[in-house]
Amino acid sequence: MVTITDVSKRAGVSRSTVSRVVAGNGYVSESKRKAIEAAIAELGYRPNTLAQALRSNRSNLIGAVFVDVGTPYFSNMIYGVQRATRPAGKSLMVSSGYADQDEEARAIIELVDRSCDGIVVYLERQMRQDVVEILRRARIPVVSIGHNPCPISRGRVVLDNFGGAYAAMKHLLDQGHRKIVHLSGQVDFGDTIARVQGISAALAERGMTMDDIHVVNGIFHQEFGYQATRDLIAEGRDFTAIFAGDDDMAAGVLLALRDAELSVPEDVSVMGFDDAFHAKHMWPPLTTVRQPVDTLGEVAATLLLKLLGEPGTGPLQSTVETSLVVRASVAPPRQAREVA
Repeated sequence: MVTITDVSKRAGVSRSTVSRVVAGNGYVSESKRKAIEAAIAELGYRPNTLAQALRSNRSNLIGAVFVDVGTPYFSNMIYGVQRATRPAGKSLMVSSGYADQDEEARAIIELVDRSCDGIVVYLERQMRQDVVEILRRARIPVVSIGHNPCPISRGRVVLDNFGGAYAAMKHLLDQGHRKIVHLSGQVDFGDTIARVQGISAALAERGMTMDDIHVVNGIFHQEFGYQATRDLIAEGRDFTAIFAGDDDMAAGVLLALRDAELSVPEDVSVMGFDDAFHAKHMWPPLTTVRQPVDTLGEVAATLLLKLLGEPGTGPLQSTVETSLVVRASVAPPRQAREVA
């Protein structure tokens, strides 16, 4: 195994000079740096990261816990985290919490046990008290994404769900829709709560309340969007627009409407939320609310790096804005078009 001593001999410099180049700390002349880099390449030297961690008391490992890393939504968020951590020389370890309190606890404890320097979390459940104590004793900085923060997080990043849902509902109302169905995600999720509040605010501006629209609670999944729409049609509910809680739901809505031989937006307008990759490829292309998911991850990781670099900093908070994306799936209701 090639050692730092082998590199120093090949480059004709001291071990401490090689260490400074490998660690990126301290001044080394350009000529010596080039000689060391050439020796490293020739010998195939790889630094012992465990030994470096023991010396510096830093693992250079960032942990992250998301709801489900197998979904496009959260994998895109992970991409954003890595976009910030990679240039900073940090490795990334990611785990899923599956919106389950015990699974979230297990994932966090595993990351603590692996000596992560800091952790980014996206939690849907209240953190168990024993996990709070473990993090407190470990003195590991935590940054939360979303509306259910870790009790001891020193950084927080939130999406403007309220503003996004407000803009989406206002657009439907401006188009003349009043017979509106909202397919909601899990009612105890922070994103769902904030979006309902935004919808309520848009309705209030028109002298309306949530009682003036029809709300169906479910989960953020295509199958729910499909079945809920089939049920609405089967029960004979009169509606001109469906505001789906996310784009996956909206995909199910579009499929159910197509199966029922209803045209979008001629018979029913459909609104989504997320602007996922497939939104613009649906037919018709989906009007939705864009949330830059990768930016959520990147901002959270950037806050964590700041906490690591400046331990006395905090608490830190940042809000990531949303924007309405108007495509072809929303139009005025048929009655309004006929009157016009």
